[in-house]
Amino acid sequence: MVEEANLKINNSKIKKRESNIELLRILSMLMIISFHCVFKSGYDFYDLTFNTFLVKLFYMFGELGVNLFILITGYFMVKGKFSLKKVICLILEVEFYYIFTMILASILGIYSFNRIKDYILMFFPIILNQYWFITAYLLLYIFSPYLNKLISNLSKEDYKKFLVLGLLVWCIIPTIFGIFYNSSENVFQFSRLVWVIYIYFVGSYIRLYSLKLFEKRSNCVKCSVITFILMSISILFIFKFREFFSSIGTTEFAYFWTPNSILMFVLSVSVFGIFLNTKIKYNKVINILASTTLGVYMLHDGNFNWLIWNDLLKVSSHFDKIYAPLFIVCIAIIIYLIGTLIDLFRQRLEKVTVLKFLNSKKYSDLLDVFKSKYNNLLKKI
Repeated sequence: MVEEANLKINNSKIKKRESNIELLRILSMLMIISFHCVFKSGYDFYDLTFNTFLVKLFYMFGELGVNLFILITGYFMVKGKFSLKKVICLILEVEFYYIFTMILASILGIYSFNRIKDYILMFFPIILNQYWFITAYLLLYIFSPYLNKLISNLSKEDYKKFLVLGLLVWCIIPTIFGIFYNSSENVFQFSRLVWVIYIYFVGSYIRLYSLKLFEKRSNCVKCSVITFILMSISILFIFKFREFFSSIGTTEFAYFWTPNSILMFVLSVSVFGIFLNTKIKYNKVINILASTTLGVYMLHDGNFNWLIWNDLLKVSSHFDKIYAPLFIVCIAIIIYLIGTLIDLFRQRLEKVTVLKFLNSKKYSDLLDVFKSKYNNLLKKI
């Protein structure tokens, strides 16, 4: 009876994830899928019609979704605890989807295992950067305890100065000078990992100190709308003066779609603020759907992603149709739901295999041995 009572007390202390942020995870993944739908379809934008303008707007959603994911990560992880179990589960989840998509691609005849090297490398998708976001996310998580220590030792003013300096170096300057290189990602030693870490710091700052922008949800809504309108107008502006922009180095109409453009940064933070200021009671369905986001990402962007967009769905052939935007949205929802079903099966499989082992005494004993060996090694060094 005492054990049961303790169990109930412990369960009551488990904080359920806020459904407003979980809903944002879902929408972010839908945005990423819709972006991949248009970006990887092989469609050539020779001219800008009303439809292709709308399709170009979907370019903005992909990196918006990525920025939002990292903002969420920084917001929660700055007060979270590092878990080796989570690292192991993530690595095995990546392995599950990579092998699954490779086998499926092999069955469909679009991938073949020709060398011993192919069999060996299939077990190292994270190291080989097969999913760039997952690799960056895992590195971010591994180093998060040290990033958090740095954050805890920064005063609010120093933290603010660091963020302003980072914004100048990795966002404002690249946005200005990237116009000569067709992308803000090609300037000032920018890299995706650097940007992911910077956005992590932004999300952490919001959790610890908030922003004046977040004082009212209406402020975030206004900022989001204005920024998105500016990004939309920029597509028309660059197209209108395409000869000039082409002469200085920019041929991409949706120039501000990259994650570190100043407009994308402002849009990301303001959209995040909208959801932080939106109160949604715990919703089991939303939270279950949100738990599958990484699985959905790895499934739809695996070894046969081009087959989905080009051969199976032939999405580029629909871009000139009046229903193109609705088609893209519907495809994103369908892919998400299929991915959810597969990931729920994977989660169930993980529960009775991986998690069962990680919660066993065998794992605990093995971890103690590893810690002992590791500490001895550190002492020798």
